[in-house]
Formats: sequence, C-alpha cells, structure tokens
Amino acid sequence: MSIKQYLPGSPPGDTYMIFGYTPLCGTCKVAERMVDVLTELMKAPVVKLDMNFVPQFAQDFKVMSVPVLFFIRNDEVKAQITRFESVTNLYEIVNKALTE
Repeated sequence: MSIKQYLPGSPPGDTYMIFGYTPLCGTCKVAERMVDVLTELMKAPVVKLDMNFVPQFAQDFKVMSVPVLFFIRNDEVKAQITRFESVTNLYEIVNKALTE
C-alpha cells in the first residue's frame, strides 16, 4: 500500500512528514506549532492532512488518535508519533528515524 495515493498532489520528495489533525482539536493546534518548528530545524517538508477527509488513510495506517505525525522515507513509514512532548523530543525521534 502506497502512502502517495493519500496525498494531495505528488509527495514533496523522498523524505517528508505527514501531520494528521482535526480542526476542532486543541492539542492538534499546539502540536502543529511544534511540527512547524521541527520542519524548519529538519528542513523536511510536511504534508498536513485533516483526518476527517481521509478516513481510509486513518484506517490503513491505524491512526487511533490525533494529532499524529508520520515520518516517511522512500514511501515507508519510519516513525509514527502520537505523543507531542516537546520539539526536542520530536527532533530526537525523527533524527533517529533518519539514521536507520
């Protein structure tokens, strides 16, 4: 199953992040700010998906809660994050996924 089929347009390269959210989720808004900072630090693009409009993605990738961040490399999920403690924590998780 290809992640590309769920993305609007073509993926932004071989390495990118997918941020899943819902508009009425307060925690999602805080997490989105963290992801924006992470995007600047990592220089990795992010695709933001409203989970209300991609239920098949949520089902196929077993999204149980939002916010959720997927780190994608070569069309493969390298990390899935649902716990947004801090930008530093996110950076460490994504950086570890980059080196694997």
